[in-house]
Amino acid sequence: MNTAHSTVKNAWQIVATREVMTKVKDKSFVMGTVFSLVIILAAIIVPFFFNQGGSTYIVATTDDRSVSMVGSAASLQADIDDETSIEHQNFGSADEARSAVTEGDADAYLHPTDDSWELVFDSTVNQELATVLTQAVTSTVTAENAAAQGVDLSALSAGTSLETTLLTGDDNSLIALFVGLGFAMIFYMTTIMFGIAIANSVVEEKQNRIVEIIATAIPLNQLLIGKIVGNILLAIGQIAVYAAAALIAMNITGTANDFGWILPSAGWFVAFYIVGFAAIATVWAAVGAMSARAEDVANLSNPITFILVAALFAGIYTKGTVLHIISFVPVVSSIAMPMRLLTENVEFWEPLVAIALTLLAAWLLTRVGAHIYRNNIMRGGSSVSWKQALKR
Repeated sequence: MNTAHSTVKNAWQIVATREVMTKVKDKSFVMGTVFSLVIILAAIIVPFFFNQGGSTYIVATTDDRSVSMVGSAASLQADIDDETSIEHQNFGSADEARSAVTEGDADAYLHPTDDSWELVFDSTVNQELATVLTQAVTSTVTAENAAAQGVDLSALSAGTSLETTLLTGDDNSLIALFVGLGFAMIFYMTTIMFGIAIANSVVEEKQNRIVEIIATAIPLNQLLIGKIVGNILLAIGQIAVYAAAALIAMNITGTANDFGWILPSAGWFVAFYIVGFAAIATVWAAVGAMSARAEDVANLSNPITFILVAALFAGIYTKGTVLHIISFVPVVSSIAMPMRLLTENVEFWEPLVAIALTLLAAWLLTRVGAHIYRNNIMRGGSSVSWKQALKR
């Protein structure tokens, strides 16, 4: 007797396991996951390969002073971009150097004139090479002129350095914005996808009258809990696969250190994702129970979709005080708070309060959703409107 009672009490685990196993065997789910995985990996790996094997500029020279100038330019370029290098190739005469440029054996020809310097290209000016050589010539010749005039160049240039400072954000603000957009889209798309999966699963069992058989063996609450838990586990598992693949790709490409600052925000995003999805998961089950056919799910899910779209746009496009306020609004906070964590300094208690409010909303919505689910899961005939469901 105790064994049977225990089995019924833990029946949600069986239901959750069935939800997971059914989904991972579904070809559309697997293909969708693989496609998303390919997109994520491509976004990290493709730019890495495009940036491999940086350019090497060959500058033709005909005298020792030009060789020294190219060396100065190479040092400057190494400080700017270590993937791009500048080298010199000495020629016996100016004609030979010009011919090398014309034939493509050299990118440019540098040489001094009577009172200046000349940089010769073939048909178009390479601005990157021209800029760094101009800087080298300017700094070197200025130092030489200062020494000739007995001027202390270091004293002359004292106080001329300029540092840039941002009033809001930091140097990673653009990356943070794109990462925040990625978080927002993941929450929106997976919540819609798994939510509709819950609703369709419920309406399918209702249409086939399987739920009536199941209800004789286990309580409806256990069935509902199993469906919710199973889909939450699937969603978390999918995100974990994406995150693991991204981390592996970043380690392979050597960019992990550059994006390490994102990890704390990513951890908070996972937490907000779980509680945000849990807040509306039962409502999706209620949509399935209210539907008479699979076609009814689309119409009845419009209010949820509208809320998720509003949360998506609010989290992406609002700023300042408005973003601060909505980052505490349940469900919306699952997008807005991770965005704030990426783009501004947030007090340690703020995400905790936002999660607590979302958990409270999840408890309330779960009670409402479960009530609607129980009242309509056995109901046949036409679908039930939200007004009718809430009135009951």
